[in-house]
Amino acid sequence: MSQNYVSLYRRTLASRQQIYNDSIASGKYQPFLYPWDSLFALVLLLAVTLTPRLPARLGVAVRWLAFTLIFAHSIHVILHRRTLWFAGGYGIGLCTAWGTIMSGALLVCNDIEHDFCRLEARELLPQTSEVASNGSTIPCASSKAKDPTSASIDLKRRKVPGVYTATDIKQPTFANSQDAATKPYRLVWQAFPYDSSWLHVIDWTMDLVTSFRGVGWNHRIPTLAEIDAPIPPTPAMRQHKPRGQVDTERKPTAIPRQTLRAMQQRAVADFIVSYLVLDFLKTTMVTDPYFMGLGGLESPSPWLWLSAMTKTIPIATKFVRLVMSMAGVVAALTFIFSLSPLFFTVVLPAAVDFTKVTRSPLLEPWLYPPQWYPLTTSVLQTGLAGFWGKFWHQMFRYGISQPSQALIQRLGMDSRGNGARIIQLLIAFGLSGSIHAAASFTSFSVVGTHPLSGPLSFFLLQSLGVFIQTLATKFLHKAFSWMKSMPRVVGRTTNVLVTLTFLYFTGPLLANDFARSGIWLFEPVPISLLRGFGFGPGGKDEGFWAWSQDGSTWVGWWQGKGWWETGLAIY
Repeated sequence: MSQNYVSLYRRTLASRQQIYNDSIASGKYQPFLYPWDSLFALVLLLAVTLTPRLPARLGVAVRWLAFTLIFAHSIHVILHRRTLWFAGGYGIGLCTAWGTIMSGALLVCNDIEHDFCRLEARELLPQTSEVASNGSTIPCASSKAKDPTSASIDLKRRKVPGVYTATDIKQPTFANSQDAATKPYRLVWQAFPYDSSWLHVIDWTMDLVTSFRGVGWNHRIPTLAEIDAPIPPTPAMRQHKPRGQVDTERKPTAIPRQTLRAMQQRAVADFIVSYLVLDFLKTTMVTDPYFMGLGGLESPSPWLWLSAMTKTIPIATKFVRLVMSMAGVVAALTFIFSLSPLFFTVVLPAAVDFTKVTRSPLLEPWLYPPQWYPLTTSVLQTGLAGFWGKFWHQMFRYGISQPSQALIQRLGMDSRGNGARIIQLLIAFGLSGSIHAAASFTSFSVVGTHPLSGPLSFFLLQSLGVFIQTLATKFLHKAFSWMKSMPRVVGRTTNVLVTLTFLYFTGPLLANDFARSGIWLFEPVPISLLRGFGFGPGGKDEGFWAWSQDGSTWVGWWQGKGWWETGLAIY
């Protein structure tokens, strides 16, 4: 193939790049400006850090004020900022909308002082007594007590849930260990650290606002596995403790070296596998005009095998494209999720003594639970509700569930009743739909997107589908009691068929908007092995290095009308 040949994929990228450049030059939009367009994150951090120290009423007022500022700032960014970076602009709306929702969950729906506790590691001291921060005291030992760092730690009894599982055969000795990764420590529940150092306060605050699933917190979402740690204190228990006091674990613990090695190996393996899968899907998608937003879901496929299959099975093209759209989302999210264990279990421990930076027990396996619940188990057992409530990634679960919980509690409703269930579904799926609608709106698309009739409608329909299936199942079991004794395979098969059918008919609302928004045009990995070896669309500019685009600019200095419009531009 001639090196001068330019593929449809590259021509589409060039056309969008030119339209984007013209829009920026004309002043219709501005690029994402740092630091001004990320100030809502600073407002959230300041509110979480400062309001617990204020009188109760004043603290509530300041939290509401902070949320109002965050909401207003988010609207401004969504309306006026566009970029081809951040997944073609999709990330601007998604991150901004999600940041606003999470801010509301933390500042409005909860009381930072009373509702949040984090599991922290406390280094064992050789003295006969240990005094924890904020006035909490670990009971003093007798003068004849042994050095706690030489105490026997039964690591064989450690529960290590999740995907990272390993246990040392031999019991290691920790008395003279200088390795921060395997030193023994105590686990404690730390409320807001009033009297601690500012480094500790910032560490606690940063962890709270970025730990969306609450993996190391007392609000750890229920779909995650149990953790090998002390039982979290209830609000009633904490009412009788001094402000900011910690709850200590009596017995010391440690991370076995074999467990650490297993976590590190698994983190590297997950990163490599997700990288390769994402490269395969991206390379495949850019050979189909549909994924470039240039054709309908059922338009003829350029893949000969799929065209031949469609002649026999008319729905084949539509079904394959829907499955690939879902696979693309799963692969992209899995790749992003793999960066956390890779950084915190491999890179950071090798670079610094992380115990000097954070008090979070970064090498505890339960901090890195799977991002996806087993698909077969969740869908087979509860159908569409299991697909969304268990299988699908849980990053948004806590944030989108807090408003409905606060409202139901305020109204005094029965949380198990149908009325409360409707409120929970509508608010949760409505917020999820708004996140994706905002992302669709901020995408710089050549063909135009449909935020309301696309992603928002899709997620609202999911709430309807979940409620109807759940209600129908309860009704049938109550009206026809003999159905409960039917073979399990019948119920599971029904759940799978209902889920597949519902997603097949509603999925195009979201999948088509993904394609139109241009998220499949974004280059997720810098080096594409498949395209480097000759696969993909071919032609000019195809090779191992994927982050190449004629006429594109990644970052630059933007000079606006005033200092508030001047900063580092992300194009």
